[in-house]
Amino acid sequence: MTFEQLAAACFLLIALLGPFSGAPARRVAVVSLTAFGLAASVAALTRLLTVDARAWIGHVYLAAGYWLPAFLVTRSPGAFDAWLWKTEPEAARRLRVRGHLAELAYLCCYPLVPAAFITVYANGSIADVDRFWTSVLGAGFLCYTSLPWLVSLPPRILESGADPAGPRRQTVVRRINLRVLDRFSHGWNTFPSGHVAIAVAAALSVMSVTPYVGIVFLTVATGIVVGSVSGRYHYTIDAVAGIVVGVAAYVGASFST
Repeated sequence: MTFEQLAAACFLLIALLGPFSGAPARRVAVVSLTAFGLAASVAALTRLLTVDARAWIGHVYLAAGYWLPAFLVTRSPGAFDAWLWKTEPEAARRLRVRGHLAELAYLCCYPLVPAAFITVYANGSIADVDRFWTSVLGAGFLCYTSLPWLVSLPPRILESGADPAGPRRQTVVRRINLRVLDRFSHGWNTFPSGHVAIAVAAALSVMSVTPYVGIVFLTVATGIVVGSVSGRYHYTIDAVAGIVVGVAAYVGASFST
């Protein structure tokens, strides 16, 4: 399937680009060998598993594409981080509203992909599932693979001491979001926003299979866009670029599968 070819190509690309990341040789070797192993595993699984079984492994490919580039990050935030801050609208910098709905929507970026996959799997064909994963993986990989070179921190880290409300005024959902990020993310800012790009690509893929349910997913994806900026999880330009990548990945998947 197309998404498997895309995943294998992405892992090979990470392996080949590793030596140019500036990371220590031992770390590069581990990441590159892991990436080569993943690419080989993708090829092997196409022969060992049924098409239906392989469709579920897209979740693993997405997680691997998220983590592997992060292990190659050794540079400190510098010019790119400063550029992101410079491009941030003043209104966004001063934004201190942590709305319940926006925070809840952003929290939905984690279950959104499995839920969207199940929806497409249950209502569409294997070809639809292939287009779904090609779209979602394409969006995610485009955002993740540049991480070792475009190094930056989320704006909430830079602004952690600027919020007069402080942690005492944080909503319960925001505290959950921050705890999830602290425990299950690599802590770097992805440009474009991977959460936004993947959410948009997944929502559009669902809409192509079942439009009414797709509207629900697209509404949640819109909330993720808003929450990513209002919660200072991403810069405004991260979110806007994420929308562009998500739409482009969906359109590209529609033509390639």
